[in-house]
Amino acid sequence: MQTEEKFNDRLIRLPELEQIFGVCKRTVRRKAENGELPPLQHIGRAVGMLESHVKAYFRRLHEQHQMN
Repeated sequence: MQTEEKFNDRLIRLPELEQIFGVCKRTVRRKAENGELPPLQHIGRAVGMLESHVKAYFRRLHEQHQMN
């Protein structure tokens, strides 16, 4: 990851993660705890995933799909 991207990395909160992954908050939490999704970050009272981690997750999925 480029240095500039680290500074621009935003926290994607749970309501948006529900839309991105197509599952409810409880499932997002469970899958993150099981390692099926990127880890949840706790920043103050905010909970979510770093955008760079979500993008990397989808890149890995795409690469795996291309290999099959």
